[in-house]
Amino acid sequence: MSFTHDAGGTSERLWDKAGWSDRIRPLALGDCARLIVVAAHPDDESLGAGGLIAVAGQLGMAITVILATNGEASHPRSPTLTPDDLAAVRRVEMVNAVRALAPAATVRLLDLPDGDLSQHRNSLEEAVSQEVAAEEAGSWPARATWVVAPWRLDGHPDHAAAGEVAAFVAGRTGARLLEYPIWAWHWSAPEDPVWPTGDGGTELWSLDLDAAARERKNTAMAAHTSQVQPLSERPGDEAIVQPGFAAHFERPYEVFIGAVPLDGAAAGAEPAGAATTGTGAPPASLTAGFFDEFYAGSADPWGFETRWYEARKRAVTLAALPLPRYGAALELGCSIGVLSRDLADRCDTLLATDINAQALAVARDRLVGLPGVVVERRALPAEWPAGTFDLVVLSEIGYYCSPADLAVLLERCRQSLRPNGALVACHWRHPVGEYPLGGDEVHAALAALPGLDRTVQHVERDFVLEVYEPCPAPSVAQREGLVP
Repeated sequence: MSFTHDAGGTSERLWDKAGWSDRIRPLALGDCARLIVVAAHPDDESLGAGGLIAVAGQLGMAITVILATNGEASHPRSPTLTPDDLAAVRRVEMVNAVRALAPAATVRLLDLPDGDLSQHRNSLEEAVSQEVAAEEAGSWPARATWVVAPWRLDGHPDHAAAGEVAAFVAGRTGARLLEYPIWAWHWSAPEDPVWPTGDGGTELWSLDLDAAARERKNTAMAAHTSQVQPLSERPGDEAIVQPGFAAHFERPYEVFIGAVPLDGAAAGAEPAGAATTGTGAPPASLTAGFFDEFYAGSADPWGFETRWYEARKRAVTLAALPLPRYGAALELGCSIGVLSRDLADRCDTLLATDINAQALAVARDRLVGLPGVVVERRALPAEWPAGTFDLVVLSEIGYYCSPADLAVLLERCRQSLRPNGALVACHWRHPVGEYPLGGDEVHAALAALPGLDRTVQHVERDFVLEVYEPCPAPSVAQREGLVP
């Protein structure tokens, strides 16, 4: 999503007339004991969740606000303040704003680089995980901890990274995840399909703010002086949060995006399509330890090098690629690199990733000396690589994820595709007891991704293989000029 901070955008009057009352559930804090708010930049917490923080503070809840970056890139052409100057100013503004919202709240400043948060997910994940696992968390069930973060689809890359990390941690720990839009109020419109309708288990939630909470939020927003007022009268020092934009956050309520709690406390229903364990809790993603144990007894436990089933499946995968050659390719779940070797012949560059160090050692030996091939250990979806790709290959890892992590993984795949790129996914269809999800469930979630055309679908009793391209996507025959 591309947008500017300039005046304009969707007016608050249009949102006010949207008539969303039938789409929004009331949000109550009755089952919340601890609140962890993640902000990508100073002022995110006040704009998107200031009222929630204020209400939680009035109720005496434990509150931690984690600030990922210092917002030093807010005025890149400022003639009066350097990025270091801005960082110092905005840190102070943020601390003052949180004090205005909830004086007893704890603030954690991570000092990660503004505009490059996607490359520092590990640091943010560690901080959020530490807060979720804090000593006082043992007094309540996991769902009593709420992790609140910028919306993954808000249109700003730092907001996407912060939201994805929060979703990853919440999915792994069982904490409740809520996401708050900020820039989407500016570039989007009420009829935009980006907004959830509840069909996929994700809902819009509204928290009503009383007069005291609204006053605290307004004070907090005003504390971010460098954003709501010009730094000077000179070009490059204009206010970022201009009056028309600020109006979205002066409402008597705040809007959040999140799933219905699995216990049905807020709505009496379970999110559609959400798998659960026998205890009623969502299944957790498989960890690195699972794969370490799996590879411990064999260098090739799946038989990639020996089974005709695997050789045939690779041939089907390669034949399904819409183009004869690709520029940059990303393979997620490369294992010992057998498919990677074939992909390298079809791509200028290939980044092959896996979570298991033993498998990657075999892959590096297999791929050594091939130009443009890089092999990296990454835990997905949190450790997502930078950049965009002409080809993304999802090599049978979707069912290792919890439903929440799978949603993040697929969205990152979609966002990483270049305009003429292709996303290839292949998964085993038979049930495996240890896996959180089944292959058909993974591909059902993939089919629900917006903005993609399914251009190839190959379904057998054993596996399903699909190719998705940004819509509208031409067929292979159309690319060859065989049909209009």
